[in-house]
Amino acid sequence: MEGLANSCALLDYLAEINAPGAFFLLDLGCSGGIDRPWRRMRRSLRAIGIDPDVREIERLRSREKNSAVSYENAFAGLPLNHPFILQKQGRPQFERNPWPRLSTPRYMELVYSGDKPVTEKEKRSANLWPTAKLADPAVPLVVPEYLAGCGIGSVDFLKIDVDGDDFEILHSFDQALADLKVLGVGIEVRFWGSHRETDGTFHNVDRFLKARGFELFNLTTRRYSAAALPGRFRARAPGATELGRVYQGDAMYARDLGSAAYDEDEFAQSLSVDKLLNLAAIFAVFDLPDCAADVVLKFREQLSSICDVDRVLNLLTAQAESRLSGPASYSRYMERFQRHPQQFLGTKNPFPGLARACKKNYLKWRGRRQLLALERRGE
Repeated sequence: MEGLANSCALLDYLAEINAPGAFFLLDLGCSGGIDRPWRRMRRSLRAIGIDPDVREIERLRSREKNSAVSYENAFAGLPLNHPFILQKQGRPQFERNPWPRLSTPRYMELVYSGDKPVTEKEKRSANLWPTAKLADPAVPLVVPEYLAGCGIGSVDFLKIDVDGDDFEILHSFDQALADLKVLGVGIEVRFWGSHRETDGTFHNVDRFLKARGFELFNLTTRRYSAAALPGRFRARAPGATELGRVYQGDAMYARDLGSAAYDEDEFAQSLSVDKLLNLAAIFAVFDLPDCAADVVLKFREQLSSICDVDRVLNLLTAQAESRLSGPASYSRYMERFQRHPQQFLGTKNPFPGLARACKKNYLKWRGRRQLLALERRGE
């Protein structure tokens, strides 16, 4: 999933103070493994990944060193008699799909011909699922029922990225989003499709989640060029391109508990203090330290019972400043904004922007090295 920060000092702090398994991550479409930034929580992270690719799940199980991270081989979905499935019957799975006219599938036709062997790595990077051995799609796993059978009653972050039926899977969590006290949802969304309410378009996902108390906090976009004039790919694998139409992206939704709209909300009042801190962590790992600070300040009194709130605010300030080293001060940062707000204005001078970009790219590179080391150690 796009949008996560490799460097996140708040997650490092939570790894020090949280109890084992205090944060629960559910990853649907976990090919390649859970997103590495979550591993900064170390022992406080518990995660389950679900994916239909048989060999990929076997690979992930064999490589996983953290006993609190497990993987299941299955197609997540809905019961065949679910109202959403019945409503969708007789309609194409994807309407107004431009995929056949894009340069990415054309590249795959040219490079991955039927007589050429394809490695497991190529299957993952190029999404060559038709060549992979998959679980039985006729026996979908209704994930909320599966979680109930495992005795899991709380989920902090739900990620859905299955290259197709993401919206259908989201419907399986209709009531479960509240029952499991889900704080954040990351889901792949499409910017093409029909007007029908069963189509997995961005506007339908947005409407569904907002009706259940979530707000959109982050949205990435991926462009795909037409085969009529192919663009250069953004990575070393066929996928998104540097030019082309806006095709898909990753959306991150969360409970906006900093809003006054939640002051008398029954859901917000039912959350434990640990869940409040987990919400701040979700914002921080998605590089939204300002939103995390909003939650921390509003619930300062409750959070002070389990963490050093001033330290949390200082860590979030360091993230906002892209600080490379040394401590940051939330109070001085806010005092500077109050006294000299003009210092926060942008500039047309390219050098300050270049310096900030270099700092962020260095932090991204350094954070990735740290995360790889954590993964190797199984922390």
